[in-house]
Amino acid sequence: MNRLHSLRCLWRTAWIVGLALSRLGAAQLIDDRATTIRTADEIAARRAALIAYIWGADGFPHQRLPAAVKPGIASPVRQLADLRRVDELRIELAAGLEGLAYHFVPERPNHELVVLHHGHACSFDDDPAPENVGHGFQRTIRALLLEGYEVLAVYMPRYRPGDCVGQHGALFRIPTTGSPMRFFLDSTAVSLNHLKARREADQRPAYRAHHMVGLSGGGWTATVYAAIDPSIRRSISVAGTMPLYLRSKGSVGDREQFEPSFYRLAGYPDLYVLGAHGEGRRQVQVVIRRDQCCFGEAQHDSESAGLPYAESLLVYEQNVRAALEACGPGSFTVHIDEAAPDHMISHQVIRDVILPTLRAKG
Repeated sequence: MNRLHSLRCLWRTAWIVGLALSRLGAAQLIDDRATTIRTADEIAARRAALIAYIWGADGFPHQRLPAAVKPGIASPVRQLADLRRVDELRIELAAGLEGLAYHFVPERPNHELVVLHHGHACSFDDDPAPENVGHGFQRTIRALLLEGYEVLAVYMPRYRPGDCVGQHGALFRIPTTGSPMRFFLDSTAVSLNHLKARREADQRPAYRAHHMVGLSGGGWTATVYAAIDPSIRRSISVAGTMPLYLRSKGSVGDREQFEPSFYRLAGYPDLYVLGAHGEGRRQVQVVIRRDQCCFGEAQHDSESAGLPYAESLLVYEQNVRAALEACGPGSFTVHIDEAAPDHMISHQVIRDVILPTLRAKG
């Protein structure tokens, strides 16, 4: 109970920080209601522009590998069935800034990989109860392993065991090539490089598919990373993003969520198009109606939006779908979780959204 209370406090702290940022930065929020990508050529050009912004002259980190890999560690998450092995990956992001990821290998792999990205909390080892409590990471990893998916569990910078100070604003003061936005994406890219290289070295077939799921800040990461890396086939963001023109209160988020110079290149509707476009690609955005943190009905301003909560979501969902139809194949869906009592990946979303999306053919 003490651990659960501490985790809830961390989420609430993040929410309060986001609320403070909303007061300081609301005037900076760009109006991203328009979906500006309409052709496949524009998709390629916009993706290249985002990569240039994030990594500068370094380019996308195709060749970088983790600074250290520790195979066969004790599982950092309790009560997992069908688990063969866990490896620990540590990624150098900048001087004094390290990324952390865990690779969970199931007993009966289906040769597909799911990146599960954390948000503003310090552990994947949350409440294993059958009720909708905790944040839902333990139950998500457990469900994926039982289906045969390998799971790459990735932490956000400054939110992990032993380094959970939550200084995202400070990350933007670290000198780097490109933009400090890279610190939120490098751990995923570099870890995927390692897993692909290891399969090749072991003379095993390449993964049949890579997918990505995230909660809160991890849902934001899944949205942005899928927009940049088209190898992510299915991406599912839970309580992670919403277009900037609809944001108010705690939904404004940390600086990476609204940095104007980045979102002028591609607002959220354009990022959804980038993340969903492609043969066999799908993106599902889950929002939680009763979320007390962000992107829920309590944070929605119907007066400024001009529409009630659910209707506002339907408008941009339809706009993104229309853009996808103009560009080619791809699928985008917004799902409202009516079951979750708060900010979490609920059992219902795992059963009704995540697993069916990953299993879907074509």
